[in-house]
Amino acid sequence: MVDYWMEFYAAKTVALATKSNREYKMYDRDVNEIKSFVKWHGPKAMTNVGLFVLLTIQAGLSTVKGSMDKVAYYGLDWDHDANKPMANCLWGKKHAGYKYLVDNADYLYGKMYHIADTKGYDSAEACADVVQLFMAVPNMGMVKAGFFAQCLGFNVSCIDSHNITRLGLNPNLVKSPPSGMKPATVRKKVEAYVELTQAKGTMYWWNSWCDYVAGNRANRALDTGDVVSRFHVECVTNGFDMAGSNTAK
Repeated sequence: MVDYWMEFYAAKTVALATKSNREYKMYDRDVNEIKSFVKWHGPKAMTNVGLFVLLTIQAGLSTVKGSMDKVAYYGLDWDHDANKPMANCLWGKKHAGYKYLVDNADYLYGKMYHIADTKGYDSAEACADVVQLFMAVPNMGMVKAGFFAQCLGFNVSCIDSHNITRLGLNPNLVKSPPSGMKPATVRKKVEAYVELTQAKGTMYWWNSWCDYVAGNRANRALDTGDVVSRFHVECVTNGFDMAGSNTAK
């Protein structure tokens, strides 16, 4: 199945003319800034990145910053204060996912950096490890876990509905493992997903996705790929003092 996908993917991407080959490097600029933000602002910053990822699920990207403002106001104690109802953007299991991120912030932060420090950001093993780490977050399946890892600088990506549509892929190829699947089988599926995303590399997926969704019906205010890419940074750093932040290498 992987070999078939690779052949199909190669044919599609060769034919797909994207704007991601321009001189500017959206991925380098913006992912490095997010990476730096998490490094220098700690577990709470990584939680904010995870919240951003959760809020992108079945929602237009342009709505996410406003949703993050709501979560910052309402917080997790909404059910203890009748005057502060739950932020309506944390529907379904998103609230449980955010609570998991908050409750396990130190563990997730330490584990992520242990993986990066011992296995790097580019190896398939490191990427599979960090994707599985984030798949433990409620409502964060394999693809969104890949997006979380991508935002933190790992060489893995988010093959979401937009990418499935533009490349004409079968959604079953990137479907999250079911809860009853054996751990060894889950690992193989995650490794296969990482292999697929690394065929072109995380920079390709980031830049081409940003160009593809720019100005669409859900993102009319984000009218260029450059603006879309930069909006990721604006969302995840929302509410933090960025003065004095360094650039992660």
